[in-house]
Amino acid sequence: MPVPSNRRAQAAAHIQSGLKALAANAIPAARASLQAAVALEPSWAEPRYNLARVYFAAGDRDLAEQALRAAREADPQYAPAIHMLGTMLCDREAFVEAMPLLREAAALEPDRAEFQRDLGVLQLFIGDIGAARTNLHRALDLDPLVKDILPTLVRMTRMDSGGPEAERLFDLTQALAGRVDELPRAEQIRVFYALGKALEDRGDYDGAFDAFVKANAMHRETIAYDAATFEARFEAIANAFNPALIERLQREGKGAQSDRPIFIVGMPRSGTTLVEQIISAHPEVHGAGEIDLLHRLVTEANGPGGSKFPDWVSGMNGADLPVVGQAILDALPPGLPGQSRQTIKRLENYQYIGLIHLCLPNATIINCRRDPRDSGFSAFAMLFLEEQGFTYDLAELGRHWRAYDRLMAHWMAVLPAGRVLEVPYEGVVADLEGWTHRLLEHCHLDWDDACLRYYESKRLVRSASFAQVREPIYTTSLDRWRPFEQRLRPMLDAMGEPWTSGDVEWDGVRAHGRASPARVAGVPGK
Repeated sequence: MPVPSNRRAQAAAHIQSGLKALAANAIPAARASLQAAVALEPSWAEPRYNLARVYFAAGDRDLAEQALRAAREADPQYAPAIHMLGTMLCDREAFVEAMPLLREAAALEPDRAEFQRDLGVLQLFIGDIGAARTNLHRALDLDPLVKDILPTLVRMTRMDSGGPEAERLFDLTQALAGRVDELPRAEQIRVFYALGKALEDRGDYDGAFDAFVKANAMHRETIAYDAATFEARFEAIANAFNPALIERLQREGKGAQSDRPIFIVGMPRSGTTLVEQIISAHPEVHGAGEIDLLHRLVTEANGPGGSKFPDWVSGMNGADLPVVGQAILDALPPGLPGQSRQTIKRLENYQYIGLIHLCLPNATIINCRRDPRDSGFSAFAMLFLEEQGFTYDLAELGRHWRAYDRLMAHWMAVLPAGRVLEVPYEGVVADLEGWTHRLLEHCHLDWDDACLRYYESKRLVRSASFAQVREPIYTTSLDRWRPFEQRLRPMLDAMGEPWTSGDVEWDGVRAHGRASPARVAGVPGK
């Protein structure tokens, strides 16, 4: 007489088969195996969790979320499913629902470094810095190589303070640097970024720069970037949006008339997050952050013969303007009740300023500027969570800044005076209240004192400046480049040293950049 089969054992075998297929990226086979496991043991959370991983790998986030919710229903104490559901909710910015899930997962499995890390990162983004530090240090205790946490904690800490936290981080960073050849390549890169920041804080500028050079060179090998391609693209955009085209399209039609969007653009580390934080502290403004809707819409749009932006621009007519403008508006996430305006802080949107001007004529456009030596070095000293391909080589960084600067000079020349407000980081630091008035006036918003207390805002900040914008204004980041001047020559030479042709003054604050009449005309009071 045959012995009845063990359904749990059969399901476990299907799980193993499914995981092997997933590791080999054989998605259909992985899905079939894990669906069979779920059918055998529908009340078991593990196969549902792994099926969610397969759906996620296949790009079907809706099915992945359904499978995770089913896994949690099957076993409310199954931490991996709870954690993954929390991280997926973070990805779609459902942070209110995500936070208790990440807390629950971290409490259920307190020895899982990645659970402590992800809870700490979300706490960082919402501004709960104290709790974030506690959980990030806990993650570091469990695994000193847990992704991104060492450079993040070092970046958040004054490494010359002499305090126990700084000394612990410094000792750990030095210890890892001492055996860096034993580490995986990705971890070597993070250790060198952390070491560079730690040594810079402690005044060892040669050692710091050596570490940054190693980190950047290693990371540059992992990415594809071609400076000439971007230079050609920016030149093509300027040629496409020539005065004749802008005049023709404005004569033929009008774009969507909403004033809802406030576009904030600029180079990395130029003060865009600070400016967004100031504006979004206003009760009528929703800070949408770094959403890539405009880049995505423009990239996906095809012109005649499948032409891509900016080639299809010349074929636009007046009737296209409100259609494109409304498509942008429809893609914006909803704000809270009473928030009629919305910031979109996406650095590379400076490429699309001409399109914004034509298709959303009442939208606000703000370009953030900072001494390019400071913004350039600050970018070079950071490993970005979201790729900035041009920041990992000094000469490429300088070339990209110069291409950006030329394109911005083009927009300032061909668009009406005052259409784009250029905001100097140095000016905001020197006169926060004065520049807050200018920002709100440019956005057509009434004054609100909350904007001066931007650091009290509870909005989520996911950019590299998540910690800095939780503090009152400070001046310690000004002239950061000076100790490294001689070693920054490749970047400075590629930039063309714009400051040598005359510094621009904004209300008595010297902020470096080419003093073109078009640019100065775009600054209030000049």
